[in-house]
Amino acid sequence: MVPRAMIVFGCLMLLTACESKQAPTTALTPDLQAGKAVVEANCVVCHKPGINGAPIIGNPKMWQRRIAQGQDVLVQHAIDGYNYDMMPPRGGNPELSDNDIRLAVAYLVSQVKDH
Repeated sequence: MVPRAMIVFGCLMLLTACESKQAPTTALTPDLQAGKAVVEANCVVCHKPGINGAPIIGNPKMWQRRIAQGQDVLVQHAIDGYNYDMMPPRGGNPELSDNDIRLAVAYLVSQVKDH
């Protein structure tokens, strides 16, 4: 019979090994960090699961056509709303400034690897 301490130690070693094999994350610029904060506080509600056709964060296929329109168009759609039943102005948060929106869009675009 294996002592309980050995089992716990083995499990901890496996978890540590798994963590060390994860790909390193790229450091975000201060603007992208700020955009990420806006996205996490507001945009993930729809953009994480793809509610109402919202392009899913990090999904190149869903973002390709939108990115092709240019970042200024994406920002304007986020500020004004787009197809109002789909995306409300400012993602439904009237407290977000134009700069908050611009930072959030920059972050979302940065999460698509093949753009």
